[in-house]
Amino acid sequence: MLTEVANSAIETIAMMSIRTVGMGTVVTALAFVALIGASPGCAQSQAPDDAASTAPASAPDSTALTATAVSPSEKKTLGQKVKALVSKLTPDRIKRDIEFRKASALFPDFCRHWEQDLHDREVLNLSKLKFVEKDGYQTATYTAYGKVAACESHQSKDGYSIGKLTYEEYVYYLAGRSTEEARHAVPKTVSDLRTTEIFRWDNGKWFY
Repeated sequence: MLTEVANSAIETIAMMSIRTVGMGTVVTALAFVALIGASPGCAQSQAPDDAASTAPASAPDSTALTATAVSPSEKKTLGQKVKALVSKLTPDRIKRDIEFRKASALFPDFCRHWEQDLHDREVLNLSKLKFVEKDGYQTATYTAYGKVAACESHQSKDGYSIGKLTYEEYVYYLAGRSTEEARHAVPKTVSDLRTTEIFRWDNGKWFY
């Protein structure tokens, strides 16, 4: 009976909070509910009446009960649970969770767009080769890019949306007896660097 009255009162408080002060108070009320539901007193009030009737008639050890009721480790554990619950139910965290669902769904398209940008940059690099004569040969180097090998999105500890993509970055060397021959020569790899780019979600978009 006590539990039904408490639940009714809590529901009334939550509804009044929504109408008057908004989400912040509702979060506090929810945390309060969790605190009450997890407390030893509430758990005992929900026990069946027949369990009480079958209990031994001898008086309980008051010292043991007191020690159990005020156990620091129990209070610490309960406090941590409530704190964790509140951190997940704050208006800002709820907003970030909603943002992440949208951001993670859009990140694969962002990765494909980034890969195309890398390809366009490579084409531009090839069009602007600067040749240097070396030992009778025309030589040049340029940077090229591989395909995006990894495209991942996740939330930070505070719930912010983070995107990460990885690709290979190459430096190629060209050589020929003329610039035209060098342009069509098979490029030789000078270096190969695995590159990771980190992005953030802000104002409905992924930013570098």
